[in-house]
Amino acid sequence: MKTEIITNCLDLLAGFELVAPTEQMGVFLSIIDTLGSYTKPTKKRDTTPIVTQKLNAYLFVSNVRNACKLGVTGAITPKQAHETALSNLENALTELLK
Repeated sequence: MKTEIITNCLDLLAGFELVAPTEQMGVFLSIIDTLGSYTKPTKKRDTTPIVTQKLNAYLFVSNVRNACKLGVTGAITPKQAHETALSNLENALTELLK
């Protein structure tokens, strides 16, 4: 499930450079929506140890979400948001596939 969410986001970023600047914000919003279904590695007050790869992947996904939000608000350029999101999605997928 989690790998599917990440690959869906990678698919959304495919050809990002070819998309019109006005549509790039829509791509970022779609990624934010897609990542909304990515679950946290543990529930609140859960004392069981967390699998390191799952925690790492969640943190990378959180970085993707934040980069997209910064891109939408104009705090960083769309190019910076794209590059940050892409590298963090790749890292998250790598962590989940370990």
